[in-house]
Formats: sequence, structure tokens, C-alpha cells
Amino acid sequence: MGSPMDETRPIDGATGGGPAGGAGIVRTRWGQIIVISAGGFVVWTGFGAILPYLPIFLQEQAHSSLFMIGLIASMLYLGTLLFASPMGWLSDQIGRKPVLVSGIALYAVATFLFTRTTDPVWFVLFRLLEGVGTAAVMPAGQAFIADVSSDADRSKAFGLLTTAQFGGLIAGPALAPPLYHLGGGGQGGFYLIFYFGAALSAVAAVAAFALLKEPPRRPRPAEERAEGRRLLPPRAVLLTPAVLAFLLVAFTSHVAMGAFEVIWSLYLREIGASMTYIAATWIAFSVPMLLAFFGGVLADRYNRFLLMFIGYSISAVAWVIYGVTENLPLFLAVNVVEGFAIAFSWPAKQAFFVQVVVRRWLGTLLGVENSSMQLAGWLGTLSAPIIYGWIGGYVMAVGGIVNLLGLAIAAPILYRAYERVRHEAPGDGAVSVMGDA
Repeated sequence: MGSPMDETRPIDGATGGGPAGGAGIVRTRWGQIIVISAGGFVVWTGFGAILPYLPIFLQEQAHSSLFMIGLIASMLYLGTLLFASPMGWLSDQIGRKPVLVSGIALYAVATFLFTRTTDPVWFVLFRLLEGVGTAAVMPAGQAFIADVSSDADRSKAFGLLTTAQFGGLIAGPALAPPLYHLGGGGQGGFYLIFYFGAALSAVAAVAAFALLKEPPRRPRPAEERAEGRRLLPPRAVLLTPAVLAFLLVAFTSHVAMGAFEVIWSLYLREIGASMTYIAATWIAFSVPMLLAFFGGVLADRYNRFLLMFIGYSISAVAWVIYGVTENLPLFLAVNVVEGFAIAFSWPAKQAFFVQVVVRRWLGTLLGVENSSMQLAGWLGTLSAPIIYGWIGGYVMAVGGIVNLLGLAIAAPILYRAYERVRHEAPGDGAVSVMGDA
């Protein structure tokens, strides 16, 4: 293991290996990856404590309608949708760290504000601010991981981050019930959960500010700096078949997620599940995600494309099962299987994405990918209450089918891209199917 001060050596080349097309790295900076992964654990612990109970809080304490719950949930996606691309672009210009730290701090403040009122109209604004914070954290954090890892270790690096995040998603729901009871139940119990989430995010922001150190950036010619001021990459970079295929997968795999956030807890309550069982479903999915680091080991050693598509396909089938049965024990079993599938596919997908895009625009392109995810989630949160009123839990099966269709269209495109980069000389590993734009 290295320290946060591990040495790096600039590498100039056609693909650009480092931040904003800057320094490529020879050795993975594991110390920095551990810092950002630890921050992910802390933030996701607070996030995980809140997430299963937010719809119930809105229903029982804010007396929100199902439509209003969906609207509030949709604001997180809308904020991320609108700001992920600009925040990713900003991280290409000024560095990952300031964008990342600011995003975590904003998320902490927005979470705290939920304790200041029970008026659901204000919650629309607070959830939007959480979305803006998320928009800063997601592309900047993912680009930071790519910047400080070599291609040979990149899936493992993303896997370690995922393991840490879902470790938090296990700890959060596990801590929420005792926090709820410690706060006296009711409004006081819910507020204590929000205080807990806000405090953990604030701690993560301070730690990131103190401990993260960006890799060196090479000087850029004037014409390259002028090109770098674009809000989005040149069309030739953004509209490659590989990038469009990744955007399609990002969109179709997150349609059901928006519905899930609004419907899942309420649907389980409706068919007789307890609060403890609802928390258990999140834990059952999250425990296998602790193996994401080992999924990254496999992806770095074997076939990133294959691991990505097998895992994503299993997840899509899981959504179909959620929608066509009310069998509570089966739900838990499928949660576990889906957790394993994502643990062995997401690190592969992230490293594969970095491998086939132009590195000088990495933050921006990660922002565009995140925007695609959030657009799907936003549409899902808005449409789920309406569709749920028509077809009940089958709305989740519809999301699974959409996911399978997207994978079927993207698979041949990304297979060709994978075969191309697999046979190219990797250098640092930041190979682009376009070269340098």
C-alpha cells in the first residue's frame, strides 16, 4: 500500500492519462483511494440510514400525497441531471478535489435542512440541493479514482470504492431503527436519523479537504486551454458509438431505480412487511456489494465487457421478479443475488468506460453519463406513482424489461469497442477509441 503522497510521473501522449488530460500515472495511489473510499463509507452510512425511511417520513410526518412523495424524490434526480455535466466539466478545469469537497458539504447542509420544517413544499427545494451536491460528488469522485489509478488496477480501485459505499449502505439501515427509537419515535426519531446523516456527511467533507491530494497536472497549450473551456466535449468525442452505448445502458438501467425509491418501501408496507423487514431488504442487497473489490480484481484480470453485461442482465431480471411476485422471502433471496451481480459488474463497467473515452474530457463525460442515469431516475420517480396506481408492483417489472432492451442494443457496440481497446497498446491504460480530440 502506498501513502497519499505516492509519487507520480507525468506522461504526455495521445490519450492523456491524467486529470483533464494531464499527468498519466505509473503507480496506483492506494493511499488516496483509501481516503476517498473511507469518505464514501461515511457518506453512504448517513445516506443509507435515511433512504429506506424517507417516503414513510414524508407520508406520516409531512402528510404528503403519493404524488408529492414522488415529486420530492424526483428533485434529487433533477438536481443531479441538471448539474452533473457542468460539475464534471468544472472538475476537468479546476481539479477534482474542490468540486468533490463542495458537493459533500452541500449534501450535508441540505440533509440537515430536512429537520427545520415539516412542510413538503420546502422538501422539494432541500431534495433539489441534495441533487446538486450529488452532481458534484459523483463525476468528480469517479474521475478522481480514475486519475490516481493505473489501468491494471482501475477496476480494483472502483471496486474498493463500491465496497466502502455499500458497507455504508449496510451500516446505515442497521443503525436507523435504534436511532429512530433513541429519538423517541415519530418526528423526533426521524429527525435524529437526519441529524446523523448530515453529521456524517460534514465529517466526510472535512476529511476530504484535509487528506486528498490531486495528481500533478501538466502545462497545457493555449489552444488546448481554449478547447477545454467548452461546456461539453466536441461532438466527435461525445457522439462516439461507445459513449452513446454507455449512455443508453446508464439510462435504461436506472428507469426502475426512480420507481424503486418512491414505491419500494410503500409497496412492502402495503403487502404486510414490517419496518425491520424493509431495512433488511436494503441490507440483503448491500452485503454482497462488499465483494465489489474482488469483482474489480476479476475485471482487471479477465473480461470487463463480459462481467459488465452478465451482472447488469441479472440485475434486470431481478427487477422483473420484484414486480411479478409478493413473496417476501423470495424478495430477500433476489436482493442477495442482485447484490452479487452488481458487485461483479459495476467496477468492470466503470473501468471499461474510462478505457474507451478521451481522458482529457473524462470528468465531463462521466458527468454526462451520470446525467443520463439521473434523467431516467427522474422520469421514474415522476411516472411511478401514476403507473403504480394502474398496475401496482408490476411497474418494477416494466423497468427490468426496459433495462434488458437497452443492454441488448448496447452489447454489440460495446463488444466491438472492448475488442478494439484490448488489442491496442495501453500505455498507462487510458486508451481511447478516438485517440485525442
